[in-house]
Amino acid sequence: MAHNVLLVGIDAGDFRTIDPLIEKGAMPTVESLLEEGYDATLESSIPPWTPTAWTSMTSGKNPGKHGVFDFKTPDGERLVDTHDVRTSRIWDYLTEAGSRSIVVNVPVTDPAPEIDGIVIPGFLGREVDRAEAHPDGILDELRDAIGEYSVYPDGSLEGEALCDEYVRTMRTRRDAIEYLCTTHEWDFAMVEFQVTDLVFHELPDDRHIERVYRKLDEFIADVIGAVEADTVLLASDHGMGTMGEWDVRVNTWLKRRGFLETSVDGREYGWSKPGAETGRREGIVAQLARELSRIGLTPQRIEAGLAAVGVATLAKRVLPDSVLEQAIVAGEKIDEESSSAYFPSSSGLGIYCDDDVQETIIDGLSAMTIPGETEPVFERVLPAAEVFDGPYASNGPDVVVVPNGFEYFVSATVSSSVFDRARYRFNHKPEGMLIASGPTVEETTERRSNAIYDVAPTVLGLMGIPLDTGFDGERIAEIAPEPSTAKEYSHRSSARRSEERPEVRSRLEDLGYFD
Repeated sequence: MAHNVLLVGIDAGDFRTIDPLIEKGAMPTVESLLEEGYDATLESSIPPWTPTAWTSMTSGKNPGKHGVFDFKTPDGERLVDTHDVRTSRIWDYLTEAGSRSIVVNVPVTDPAPEIDGIVIPGFLGREVDRAEAHPDGILDELRDAIGEYSVYPDGSLEGEALCDEYVRTMRTRRDAIEYLCTTHEWDFAMVEFQVTDLVFHELPDDRHIERVYRKLDEFIADVIGAVEADTVLLASDHGMGTMGEWDVRVNTWLKRRGFLETSVDGREYGWSKPGAETGRREGIVAQLARELSRIGLTPQRIEAGLAAVGVATLAKRVLPDSVLEQAIVAGEKIDEESSSAYFPSSSGLGIYCDDDVQETIIDGLSAMTIPGETEPVFERVLPAAEVFDGPYASNGPDVVVVPNGFEYFVSATVSSSVFDRARYRFNHKPEGMLIASGPTVEETTERRSNAIYDVAPTVLGLMGIPLDTGFDGERIAEIAPEPSTAKEYSHRSSARRSEERPEVRSRLEDLGYFD
């Protein structure tokens, strides 16, 4: 074994955020790593959202090879879990090579794969009282050692209290990885910080963002000092930046052109809860907004009413200029069987469509411009076959839409207008970040550019493990200079089957991950 490796995952980590904070002296640990090591912009997967991007990073493969295209399965029935990852990830390769891994809070790891090492499941998994960690009993051991530990922050909080909760959540990640790495043997360790993304969605002001990232820098210093890894990597799944003034509703565009049919009984792809009386699935905010509008409340009072029942932050984001209009149209659901095309999810960036309408849709969306301007909405609209490659590519969408500079939020809402004023200050960007420090790492004088798929082969290269011939990424020679052999691996799931996770749906709905 060459040496051990620590990978720190920073969800939404972006040099657009970090560079200005370094200039203020707010992130001395990251600044030191930059000065002595390698740094690069890390081009994310398409789509650049958490489940797809982290799976792409840790597998070294595109969604057509690993099978995770969005938060939900392609049929929209459930959240993705470990069983939906159809290829090996870093810790699987290491297990086959006889090396031990410790994995904390990485998305899409519930139920935990049965590897040589430890897995504490992360985002999209169940809360720890029901999560399936590996090995059995490790969660009890961890909580006995460090105290309270949860996958998700308390989403009922707001303002400074919510920021305090984010800091507490990050602290538990630090405590967990430090405890596990100092009491158990390991060759590779990975810990992911998720709230570095949440803060942009929930507390999108500079003061709270800076506070979270200052504490992140402090916790990274603590972890590096405690675990004493030979090589340290900091990597993010995607970036984050401000967006333009428009939301774009692709399903509304499809409906106007006769491709999309809706009904009150069709499938809703947003986060939802069962209607107690009708049996329909209805987004909680839409349901409450509609009921409040029926009794004559103004848009402002509707927002206040939603706040009063505990979804204040979510209400502010999802209610557009005309709250009443949104409440009325919220009952429209996609009628998948009757539609020749539909856009199921804002985070999937994909349209499912019949072959005979694909070219027409691509041409039409490619020509779409911002109201009153000539700027195109989409940088690329292309057949999914040009984006995804592999045995599971057919499970994904048929057309991929890439917004121009990710300046626009591409919404799955069906409404009366294709464009509406933007609800968010920030949007995911495809440019993440990679920083590396260690004895084999070449110091860079200029920022480089790599793909998210390069991380897994680089980790294996550092550890002297043969690369997978199926990788879409490459070993980064400036980090792992020793030439690597390659071999063909067989892949199988080593996780136990888990049940559906309605409590996770509810929690993520409250966090506002879907429109």
